[in-house]
Amino acid sequence: MPLKIIICGGGIGGLSAAGYLRAKHDVTVLERGALDFAADDYGLSVVANSFNLLQKAGIKSENLDMVIMTHVWMRDSNNKELSTKHFDTRARFGGAPSVLLKRAKLQQELMRFATSAEFAGTPAEVIQGAKVTRVDALAGKVWTKDGRVFEGDLIVGADGIYSIVRSAVLGGQDTCISSTIRSYDTMTFMTQLSIDDLQSDPNFAYLSSPTSQAGLCSIQSGPGVKNKRILTYHTSPHSLQVVGYTSENEFAGEFESAKTAIIRDIPVSRVVEDFATHFTDSVVNLFRHNKIDAWRIRDVAPLDSWFSGKALLIGDAAHAVSPHAGQGCNITIEDAEALGFLLRDVESSEGLPVALQMFMSLRKARVDFITRRSRELGDIRTDEDKTKEPITPEKFAREVYTYQGAEQALRAPKPPASGISQ
Repeated sequence: MPLKIIICGGGIGGLSAAGYLRAKHDVTVLERGALDFAADDYGLSVVANSFNLLQKAGIKSENLDMVIMTHVWMRDSNNKELSTKHFDTRARFGGAPSVLLKRAKLQQELMRFATSAEFAGTPAEVIQGAKVTRVDALAGKVWTKDGRVFEGDLIVGADGIYSIVRSAVLGGQDTCISSTIRSYDTMTFMTQLSIDDLQSDPNFAYLSSPTSQAGLCSIQSGPGVKNKRILTYHTSPHSLQVVGYTSENEFAGEFESAKTAIIRDIPVSRVVEDFATHFTDSVVNLFRHNKIDAWRIRDVAPLDSWFSGKALLIGDAAHAVSPHAGQGCNITIEDAEALGFLLRDVESSEGLPVALQMFMSLRKARVDFITRRSRELGDIRTDEDKTKEPITPEKFAREVYTYQGAEQALRAPKPPASGISQ
């Protein structure tokens, strides 16, 4: 008999989980807002470890308006070449490609995965405008702002870093939401521009043909300059995202008072002020083409458990990670696939405790490994991180990009806990 599963959140994690779980169970997704797949959204990387899972599930590449990642460039503050490396996970590991795309495009395809009759099982019901205000983890109940009550055998919290479900899992206090979130006096200025805007500048010829070579460029500040770096990466055959890392400065108070991680429409002059003394004009001018937003860098402190009673956390709700390793959405998709696999034969709520404990055993050490490496890359290591040997790029690539899903992971020998704990 299928379980009745309520998923809080209709983002990448929620729709991925709905797609995998609907094969065997009855799924309802509660999304607080309206899903807008036409939005000119920001970009992200879907790396081989999760893209291979999506390919196996039936996601269609032609629906994603994506580019395949082939290169990683390192440049100095004057945009002079430091190194150029090929990054092709197909050639290196014999598996899936790693791709760059807009979040909205991926979310739209995951909506098809969750709701189209093309896939196995009963299509999930996705209810938009259903803002969750309260969760009872023991009873398996969810209340929404408009007064509706939903009840299920399992509540999946895919509701992001400010997760209401996490509060329920941790004991129900409102303070549980904010007290588990960490910030590091680091933020980014983020903007986008079209490839056409680049093609007039020969300094960026290496970025101007994403259908033949696409990837990520890290532009480094000079010696002795801390917390200043600019990243660029393609988000489609036609667009590039620009991300400038810097300190929070006066934005720290605004983030806190507005209880937000995003501040919209930053004046170009403010961004230029931050980067002009550290980078050549052509690099700084990348911020002059479109609107600019400020994004706070945060993660979630490690939780002892991601479930309680009938409620389980996945994705950012369980383990939000800083963006430096480019793995946030990827480990979320891994969570969704693992949950679908582990619940495939569970036919009653009596089988859930064992399955959820197995989910924790399967996922937590891997997530801890990835989140620690992300902090290392962002130079935001915790005191505990500093007691451990840094994770090498080769070890990270081998353990992360070769992932083949929950079934294979369950058969693999368990590594020593001390090797990848947080």
